[in-house]
Amino acid sequence: MKERNDVGGAAGEVSITTTLVRTIGLVGLTLVLALLIRFVPFLSHGVQWVAGTSAWQGLYSLFGIDTSLGREQLILIGIMLCCFIVALGLQTALTYVMLRLKR
Repeated sequence: MKERNDVGGAAGEVSITTTLVRTIGLVGLTLVLALLIRFVPFLSHGVQWVAGTSAWQGLYSLFGIDTSLGREQLILIGIMLCCFIVALGLQTALTYVMLRLKR
């Protein structure tokens, strides 16, 4: 049987508290970004522009969405997914910078 050489070992493990704080921070940052899209006019105009593109209209037909409620739900899913991805990138960058500053 091969022995595994752990790079981080026990010192590289992340505590439950750290994971919980990061998760709460990620959810909070996602909600803040969603609020910015709601209340900053040029961001909401950007969402309207994206929702009007032919690629986005193709998503409606791909998923078989015919009702206005279904269209609104797909737009909301897109907004939240984009906010989550941006928040995850920001959190990852912030975590990287904080780890670099600790050293």
